[in-house]
Amino acid sequence: MGEIVVVVRDTGTTWVAQTAETIRAAGCLAGMVTGPVADAERALLSGLVDRLAVVDDPTDPTQLADAAREIAAGHRLGALYSSSDGAVVAAVRAAELLGIGRTPSAGLATARNKYAARRAMAEAGLPTPRFALIHDASEAETVAEAVSLPAVVKPVTGAGSHLVERVSTVAELAAVYRTIADRLLDVPQLRHLYTAPVDGLDPRTTFLVEGMLRGHEYCRDLVVRDGEVELLPLVDKFLVDERFFERGFISPPLGLDPGLERDIDAAVTDAVLAIGLDNTVACVEVIVDEVLGPTVVEVNCRPGGQLMGTLYDLRTGVNTAAEVIGLARGVPAARTEPKLPIPLGTLTFFPEGTGRLRAVHGLDDLAELPDVIRVVSSVAPGDLITDDYEIFAVNVVVAGFADEDDLAGVYAEAAKLVRFDLDPL
Repeated sequence: MGEIVVVVRDTGTTWVAQTAETIRAAGCLAGMVTGPVADAERALLSGLVDRLAVVDDPTDPTQLADAAREIAAGHRLGALYSSSDGAVVAAVRAAELLGIGRTPSAGLATARNKYAARRAMAEAGLPTPRFALIHDASEAETVAEAVSLPAVVKPVTGAGSHLVERVSTVAELAAVYRTIADRLLDVPQLRHLYTAPVDGLDPRTTFLVEGMLRGHEYCRDLVVRDGEVELLPLVDKFLVDERFFERGFISPPLGLDPGLERDIDAAVTDAVLAIGLDNTVACVEVIVDEVLGPTVVEVNCRPGGQLMGTLYDLRTGVNTAAEVIGLARGVPAARTEPKLPIPLGTLTFFPEGTGRLRAVHGLDDLAELPDVIRVVSSVAPGDLITDDYEIFAVNVVVAGFADEDDLAGVYAEAAKLVRFDLDPL
């Protein structure tokens, strides 16, 4: 009897082929459970995976468990998992229902609830900005006093910097509350993030407000296996815009003090353990605050996005997607020798505006730039495009740069080549 691994999809198609390939490389059939899809999309997905099931709600653990059991018929179901923010907790809970759960769902649920994660870190005595929930615009003055302005407002179960806003005054806080409440469900592919209550909170009307951290930002993926944390190399977010959109990464950070890196390592490890993550891969974001020092901004209970997985694969031989599958199966993932154990950068180009994508122009020219070693587009014609959140539309791996300024220059040159052709809605 062969083994099948089932991945849960909530949105997107460009990642499916690579995921299926990674599952098959582990010697397993690739199964998928997805939410409702149009006929054309269903045909596309059916051609990419070995077995496909469609459910009404990909965030319902019972539906996921039933569907996974059905498509695993005749095979041993080795794992049921997801690396999508909107489905990761439901998939693990479904695996628990099936008796194959190896990743505790409680820790993932805490990480996905930004307020619960903040509480867990604060209760563990870790550096934490002042934070509070806001349930109505009328609470703006009270909340502002509790957290001290300026502050950042964000949905408690959001992703991709969706509707994350800075505020400096009580009036701005009240106005931003109204804006988020009015626009939270405007993006169809993100609505499922906010439709279900979480720990008694309504994510459509309750948002997290945090005192603003000031300092340089880093991130890193890590593997947690049976309570032991393995840190992957640190990544410098050297290019982040005013909307918190992450445009450029470097690994390893250039010229970082070793003592500071050790402090960042400790902050990351302590946060993951405080939240309760185990047998999974996580991406942790840290700001070296002027007052608090290294302070965790967010713990994402899945591998880092953009091309962080490619960066780690090239620099270290660790395939983070394979690590997730291995942890879900209870079988260590194979690792390879590093292919490019040198400093690497990743650059991301975001579309502006809203509409249906007709085409992305300039990719061939982008690939011809001397420092570019890989170009990956994560969007396809027909995709709904918006700049309300991070859509990692075009991603580039770069080598051979001298310093951050040099890499920023590559970004500026490359940005002139990439053009998104949208059909306005």
